[in-house]
Formats: sequence, C-alpha cells, structure tokens
Amino acid sequence: MPNTKTKNGVNKEHYKLLRQKIEGSYNERGKLKVGLNFSPSQTPFEIIPSIEIVDEKNAGDIQTVKVVKVAVYLTITEAENQTLFNQFKTTVIVTDKDLDKAIAKAIQQIKTSDSKFRSFFTKAETNILAYYKNNCAKIIKSANTYIERKEYNKAYGLLKYIPENISCFADAERLITKIYTDNKDDNCKKILEQARNQKAYKDYPSTLYSLVFIDSDSSCYPEAIKMAQDVKLLMDKEDAKEHMQTLEERKAKFSKMSDLEKIRMLAAQARILNLDFIEE
Repeated sequence: MPNTKTKNGVNKEHYKLLRQKIEGSYNERGKLKVGLNFSPSQTPFEIIPSIEIVDEKNAGDIQTVKVVKVAVYLTITEAENQTLFNQFKTTVIVTDKDLDKAIAKAIQQIKTSDSKFRSFFTKAETNILAYYKNNCAKIIKSANTYIERKEYNKAYGLLKYIPENISCFADAERLITKIYTDNKDDNCKKILEQARNQKAYKDYPSTLYSLVFIDSDSSCYPEAIKMAQDVKLLMDKEDAKEHMQTLEERKAKFSKMSDLEKIRMLAAQARILNLDFIEE
C-alpha cells in the first residue's frame, strides 16, 4: 500500500491495521489464499486503500456512544500508468465511545473470507492477464525501442512482469537476455568495485559473496578469480576452506541459471550493484 492521506479521524494506524488485515490473506508462499497467482514482491500492481467515515451519530441517554458507518475501498492498479484492474467496497457499522477505536473495530470486522473480497482479487487477476494478452505486441515494441536507446531500466521494467502463460513471454525472455548481455561487463565492473571496497574493509566473506554474481563470460571475470584467490590467502585457513567451497557452489548455481533468473537474482542484490533498473 502506498502512503495514504489521513482525514476525518482516519489515521495511519488504521491504514496499518488494514494492511495487516489484507496481508493476513497471504499464505507463507506469498500467494493470496483467495487464489491470486501473482507474487506481491514481483509485480508492479498496487492495492490502493481508502477508509472513509460515511456517517457518525451519537446514541445513548446516560453515556454517549458513537454509531459510526465506515466504508473501506480497495483499488488494484498498475503502478506505472495507474491502469485500473478492479475495485472493492465494503461498509461496516460499529459502535464505540471513541471514534478512533470505532474505526479500528470496523476494519477488524472486515471478513477476508467473504466471497466479495475473494472475487475482488480473482477478477483483478483475470483483468491483469487480459491486459498483458491484449498489449503484448505493444509492450515488446516499446521495450525494443528502449533497448535501442540503451534505456535498459525502462525496457526491463516493461518486460519483467509478463506472465509465463502469455504469448509474448518468449520474446520478453529474448529481450531480457539482450539486456543482461549488453550490461554484463558493466555489471561486472560495478560488482568488482563493490568487492574491492569490502576487501579493503577486510570483510572477506562479503567480498566472496559479491564475486558470485560476476558472469564467467564477462571481461573482468579473470580479475574476479584473482581477487578470490587473494582473499583466500588473507583469511584464516579453516574459514578460507569453508567460504571458498561455498563460493564455488554458489558460482555453479548462478552459472546454470537462465539470463532471466540471473537478472532477478541481481535485482535482489540492488544494494551491492546500485543499478538503475534494479530495486531493493
């Protein structure tokens, strides 16, 4: 959920509570229990929330109790251009002496197991898949244009979310491979520089970990191998043995990945690589 403005008694804690309520619909694998097949950490889609006080009245003769009608809206959009995929609304009437507590109570009473809530996500999934299906050719064309201009970050941003069951997925993989290949030497230099800094601070395990992500086909790979050997000599014998073995295992695993998998792995190393098209 993006940052949302607060008003009329609705505050950030209420949105935090709503977020927790929705996240509670996810299982340990990061997929919605209601059936959405997109991983929330790998998609450009946002759930935009809105909490509004529709009506507020006082009741009770001796002790004033507030009767509050709260409306909760959810909208699923594509973050880049705000394409709308689905909307959801539910209203809850609650009573409490305190308005703040009444709003929190209303949010807690939202039933994520309700069919209306479930269909909100499944319908959004259908609409998202239709969006990619209908815009496949356009997305590939735009990505090609960005690659020709060497605007790799924009090209990758368009391609990385195309679902595997969409017809242009093979074209997307081909273009991602080109992005990876075109940036291989540049990535290598950046990772190597990071490794040098880690070595200078005598953080040898981190140095070796950084070197894992240098492709064996890149121009500075021989230098990476030399650095690994230098670090080995600087480490305690037992530590060196353990970490060098781990290095070789990780390198072997990385080398067997597809270019698409490698880019995704590099994306997870944003702090190390500091590349424009990679986010932490």
